[in-house]
Amino acid sequence: MKYEIFISEKPQNGKSIKEIKGKPVVTPVQVHEANVAFIGSVPEKPLVADGLVTDTKKLWIGVLTADCLPVFLIGEGVVGIVHAGWRGTLKGITFNAVSYINKFSKVRKAILGVGICGKCYEVGEEVYKLFPHEYKSCFKEIGERKFLLDLKEANKLQLRAAGVPEIEDLNFCSVCNNDRFFSYRKEKTDKRTLSAIRLI
Repeated sequence: MKYEIFISEKPQNGKSIKEIKGKPVVTPVQVHEANVAFIGSVPEKPLVADGLVTDTKKLWIGVLTADCLPVFLIGEGVVGIVHAGWRGTLKGITFNAVSYINKFSKVRKAILGVGICGKCYEVGEEVYKLFPHEYKSCFKEIGERKFLLDLKEANKLQLRAAGVPEIEDLNFCSVCNNDRFFSYRKEKTDKRTLSAIRLI
């Protein structure tokens, strides 16, 4: 279960990173859905997905974020990466990715990367109402039909439901740690943080 993770930091724009340590980085076209794609080699055209899985040591798989939560998944001889914003979380992207990997290798560990924290992520009542009852603990009402959403906690619920035994949180918030990482909410930027993982 040997793996390596990479997280880009300011001022570098993660979108511009095409290789790390001489190996190519594959990132999908992210659409806030719950699709997971398997990568065996660098694809000829970009894949539309919010989760990637690979079993090759020849490349990195990554996602680009600026408040959404990257989730690294580690199994035996396989790794995955997920892009989980509130829409993808609502659709079960993290649960789907773990279930996908579990078909051929148990996910042993998940790592929550740099994403907006539960103290900084304000959403409206319309978002709150979309989530089923089991997610209510992930919301904190702050009045005026506004809520704080803990995306990390919501994805931990999915990881536990999918049977992942170990969950590590790197404890970085894109807003609180905006000196190091990009935040769309804080700075309306089109630059992104690249979170990538590979087998070694």
